[in-house]
Amino acid sequence: MSIGDRHAVDPADPGDPTPPGLVAASETAGEVPGFLPSIHGLRFANAFPPGPTLTLGPIDPRVVGFGDASAGLCGGMALTARDLYEAGQPAPAGDDPPNSGSPRFRSLVRRQVQSLDWLRVPLRFFDLQALRPDPPAGLAAALRREPPRVVAILDEWPRIRAEIDDGHPSVVGLVRAAGGSPWDLARNHQVLAFAYAAGDRFVTLRVYDPNHPCRDDVELRALISADHGAPWRDRIRLSQSTGEPLLGFFRQPYPRPGPVRAWCRR
Repeated sequence: MSIGDRHAVDPADPGDPTPPGLVAASETAGEVPGFLPSIHGLRFANAFPPGPTLTLGPIDPRVVGFGDASAGLCGGMALTARDLYEAGQPAPAGDDPPNSGSPRFRSLVRRQVQSLDWLRVPLRFFDLQALRPDPPAGLAAALRREPPRVVAILDEWPRIRAEIDDGHPSVVGLVRAAGGSPWDLARNHQVLAFAYAAGDRFVTLRVYDPNHPCRDDVELRALISADHGAPWRDRIRLSQSTGEPLLGFFRQPYPRPGPVRAWCRR
């Protein structure tokens, strides 16, 4: 995490009307060869019954407010979908989530923990939701820290595009909350981007969303106005095709996977 913005374009003085990763006066598209959520995405929804994701001997971590499977395992599901694709293996059949304690459940929990990247991912979510008010104010304004949607397009979108162009689905964190409460971190989400289309006025990312299994049509959308004299924060609007709020997004690291034998068809 850094205090200053990394992008070279001054958001308060746009200058070049085409930010990095967008294509002026033309359109471009790309996709991960052969990947589709209906093939490689898990067939069940990110909806698990209440229960501990793990136990520490006799201690149930839910007593201190975390570790309940009902809060979701979207990060583990997104990573697992990429694991299956990289292994050349389609997702197994079955619309029901794995039972607590089963090999597949433990595999999801392991990947969920790894998706947090030693807590760097939650810190990144907190930075975007709590330390970048929209519009910028106070210290954020003094440091010229832009809202999450500006970071998404000027910084993160080019990184996601590069990963897709290299032939790999990209793990993406979705910022869905604003405010300083750490409990709001649970409102954010993780998906897997596998295709894009872009021009100088839009970006569309197609994603596997664990909340919408087997759907190949879920999209993250950015619309960019042609008002070149306005700050980027006044030009960029984000949305998700399924209606959930979308304040920003960022590319997450992809931790090295272990064996996927728990997901072999039976």
